[in-house]
Amino acid sequence: MKALNVAMIGAGRMGQTHAKVLSSLLDVRIAAVVDNISENAQVVASVFNAKVLTLEEVFNDSGIEAVIITTPTPTHAELVMQAAQAGKAIFVEKPVADSLAAAEAVVRTVQETGVPCQVGFQRRYDPAYIEVKRRLESAELGKLENFRAISRDPFAPKLEFLKTSGGIMVDLGIHDLDTARFFFGEVEEVYCIGGAVRDESLREFGLFDLAVATLRFCSGALGTFEGALNTAYGYEIVADIIGEKGKYHLEKKQQLNLQFWGEQGVIHDYPQHFDQRFPEAYAAEIIAFAKNIQAGRPVSPTAADATESLRLALAAQQSLETGKVVNVQTFGKEVTL
Repeated sequence: MKALNVAMIGAGRMGQTHAKVLSSLLDVRIAAVVDNISENAQVVASVFNAKVLTLEEVFNDSGIEAVIITTPTPTHAELVMQAAQAGKAIFVEKPVADSLAAAEAVVRTVQETGVPCQVGFQRRYDPAYIEVKRRLESAELGKLENFRAISRDPFAPKLEFLKTSGGIMVDLGIHDLDTARFFFGEVEEVYCIGGAVRDESLREFGLFDLAVATLRFCSGALGTFEGALNTAYGYEIVADIIGEKGKYHLEKKQQLNLQFWGEQGVIHDYPQHFDQRFPEAYAAEIIAFAKNIQAGRPVSPTAADATESLRLALAAQQSLETGKVVNVQTFGKEVTL
């Protein structure tokens, strides 16, 4: 099979994570690296024996067939649309855009150009999440009743990032809200409360470091999500899927298969970062992207699917900021007469 030539747009931690996996595939070549900080681009390019190019050079290079976009969220929509118009297959980290209008523009552009576009919701590629999805499709739990999710980061990002992140429900919560849709289907309405509990200075900027959301699914099932930016013990990710016949519990409680049994009881480690919790999922999603592009198969989740997760996250953020229940199915679809 002919090698797939890929350009990395963004040379930060996430871009490097994807590049390492892709470079391990014999039929994929990291051809170019683009980054606003030229020193970063040079360092990453040297590791993968790639060229340092500009965006224009990447989009005009017919030999580059796919791009991996891991730049800041506000740049996603424009980069995706430029790449689509240049005929490049696209993998972009979540969220697909920073607004619904921009996301819908992305969906139109991708559909018009016929270019495959996959959005990075890696939990959909985690082995345990895949198994739960399979079991749900077999109706093992019977009627679904309740969804519960927790995402707690070990430490908050810098203030400058938080100011442009879209808010805790969009930057942190969107993974859990996408998981809710993945398992339970669409959400009818959402209500959130939150506060600047650990860092009170965030209040000055209208930011939150702790938030709790309640969900009412279109099916009638109910759900909750708890998100926090500061957690002393590490990176906590939990999901419970409860039905009339039982419950699936998703949680990784230790990184190493090692426990110390002593006078103080049983002691073990705990995952500290996202790449420790989901290494298999991050690898699987980017490998699936490359293989599907080479084979001409559809990619998933698509920009259209990711737009619905963004709609839910933005609705939740609006609820958090206004204290009102928000109807998700009409959010962003209001018609002015």
